[in-house]
Amino acid sequence: MKKYKNKYEKTKTLKVNENNDIDSIIEIFQRFGNKYNVITTTLDPDIQYQTKNIKITQTYTSTISKTDLNKMIEKLKKQGKITLIIIEDMKENQKNKDLKKKIKVLNDLDNVTAKRIQQKDTFKILDKLIKEA
Repeated sequence: MKKYKNKYEKTKTLKVNENNDIDSIIEIFQRFGNKYNVITTTLDPDIQYQTKNIKITQTYTSTISKTDLNKMIEKLKKQGKITLIIIEDMKENQKNKDLKKKIKVLNDLDNVTAKRIQQKDTFKILDKLIKEA
């Protein structure tokens, strides 16, 4: 037991929600298993990852544009410190001022940090967030 504890004593722990898609869980273990202590556990609904006291969730720009802002704010305030990874999935001509305003309002909340990214950058950003925690 001491060997196991000593092995992960210096590494950061990434908790993955066991309710995530099995393919995404496997991919997380493959990408980060050697770098971090990756464990699956039950996290709050709508939370994909957690490291220390920071909860991380992913969403798409199309989802944000369809969702009521007040309901999103209410949910996010209950979560504690949370980072939103917002993945761009709308074409340039579909973007509108309303979406930008929603993201700005979310980012202005005390406990929320929002990062807009492209689909291909998801794991780079996740790695960066874990290192910063």
